[in-house]
Amino acid sequence: MRTIQKLAIASAIAFPALAFAAMTTAAAKAGPVVPSGHYCLLYDEGGTDCSFTSYEQCLATADGLAAECFGKSIYDDAREAVGNNSIR
Repeated sequence: MRTIQKLAIASAIAFPALAFAAMTTAAAKAGPVVPSGHYCLLYDEGGTDCSFTSYEQCLATADGLAAECFGKSIYDDAREAVGNNSIR
């Protein structure tokens, strides 16, 4: 009987902790909202610039800066970087 009570208490504590960790992880991976047809430069110190119409423009501006470029999707960024339209 005590084993069942201990298991119930452990489950009651573990489930909310795991659910909170899953929600926090998903939120941390969110990037900036990218307007259609544009790429964004995300500065490591904060701030974004979503005025770029190509990934190459964004990369040229980010060169030498503490910044990263984001596009319409990860696959679009990879396609632009390698010039391969077969990636889906």
